[in-house]
Amino acid sequence: MVKVALSGVGFMGKTHLGIYRKLGNVEIVALNDVRKENMEITSLAAGGNIQTTSDSIDLSHTRKYTEFGAMLKAGGFDFVDICLPTCYHAEYSIKALDAGYHVFCEKPMALTAGETDQMLAAVKRSGRLFSVGQCLRFWPAYVEVKKLIDSGTYGKVRYAEFARFSSPPTWGWDGWLLDGKRSGNAALDMHVHDVDMLLHLLGKPESVRSTGVVETDGSVSHIASVYSYPGMAVSSTGGWNCSDSFGFNMRAFFILEEATIELDFSKDPAVTLAPKGGKKAAVPLPAGDGYYHELADFTAGIAAGKLSGTVTGASAAESVKLTLMEIASVKQGKEIPVRF
Repeated sequence: MVKVALSGVGFMGKTHLGIYRKLGNVEIVALNDVRKENMEITSLAAGGNIQTTSDSIDLSHTRKYTEFGAMLKAGGFDFVDICLPTCYHAEYSIKALDAGYHVFCEKPMALTAGETDQMLAAVKRSGRLFSVGQCLRFWPAYVEVKKLIDSGTYGKVRYAEFARFSSPPTWGWDGWLLDGKRSGNAALDMHVHDVDMLLHLLGKPESVRSTGVVETDGSVSHIASVYSYPGMAVSSTGGWNCSDSFGFNMRAFFILEEATIELDFSKDPAVTLAPKGGKKAAVPLPAGDGYYHELADFTAGIAAGKLSGTVTGASAAESVKLTLMEIASVKQGKEIPVRF
């Protein structure tokens, strides 16, 4: 049985608690949150931009701490799940690693490139296992698209676009998601998903040119980017400036030499394949979402003593660094060479 201590009982924390309850190999040993009332929940309903679960949960026998350090000192668990605001990811992940615990950290890995480097150094010196919640690498729709591309059956990718749109994330504690200094705003918090998937599917671009909506605090609430790849046209866009009645949608579109693939979560089926000379058809998808599969993968890795490597600290750091280059391009008004 793998034992977890979770820090931050908000939307994502509740989502993870619901998944741990479903996994047969995980015991929730401890909770940490500065808000004591958040650790006394009996329901997993959490708001957020993606429906997860509103099931009931019994945490009466789970140890609860308002101080992170006290939880680490008490111990009795194998890994710490960091579901705190992004501005705390580096500090608390490093504390947990240095205390000898494995760490699963929510995305984005950190606010700055320097922080990601500090986290990677902590992973190396601690010898502990570490991963980041870049859940699209486990989301069945994107997993199946990657299989189609990697198979080579339909030739090379000639065109790819990624998009992610949301109403403002007003559910965040103390408005932290809308505070660029704490979240990095949509350009980092939300757009990093598509940046990570772009790197996962297509590799590193040569350069990027971005434009966006810059808020008064200097953060970017919507971003649109064009990437330079040999032989491919690639773009992405995303933000959370949509009206409150819009909700959320994520989509992607790929033109290969011998087929077209469409991924759109506002449609049913969510993924279709249209081969040249054939008929457009739905792509069958496994059950579950990326949140479930990433935690099932991570906890299985903890039990085995070795992670799958689907998401590594290094890959998550690169996703943050490329996103920050895009933000720099918005502010500087020029193309940025991609170097990391």
